[in-house]
Amino acid sequence: MVEELLNNSMAAQTLSELLKDKTPEKWAVWLQNNRNQSRRVSYRIPFQRISGGIFYSRDELEKFVEFEKSLQLGALKLTGRVAEVVRAFGIGQGGSNTGRKLNVTGINPQVDEATGQCFVQVVIGDPLLVFRLEVGEAKSLCRELTEAIGVCERAGQ
Repeated sequence: MVEELLNNSMAAQTLSELLKDKTPEKWAVWLQNNRNQSRRVSYRIPFQRISGGIFYSRDELEKFVEFEKSLQLGALKLTGRVAEVVRAFGIGQGGSNTGRKLNVTGINPQVDEATGQCFVQVVIGDPLLVFRLEVGEAKSLCRELTEAIGVCERAGQ
């Protein structure tokens, strides 16, 4: 039996038909991101490069669909790094494959009672998390955020 291969566009259309939460265009971008080896993903769909094109096996797409449906239903028990990534992004808990919405409920200057050193306390509301940033760490985070904002603004976002 000859394996059926679908180009990126056909694969995106197939995923859109099987998992209706995204349009074919969004699935095409998702597939592109999924191929990027520098990105951590909970499920990497195998693909083949043939004559400069990207092709997916229908069987591999169907395996991904089953994985995704199991994940959405909570039937699949994830362990290790995959579970950690899914929790971190909040997938299935209001997050998405691009991450959770950051809900900062407090940024507070604090003084460590034991050492007398100042630090910045950052409180996240959902999930409830409290972080301690040393002043240097807070300055570095501020610089990195300012840099990222500048890139987004230059890109017209």
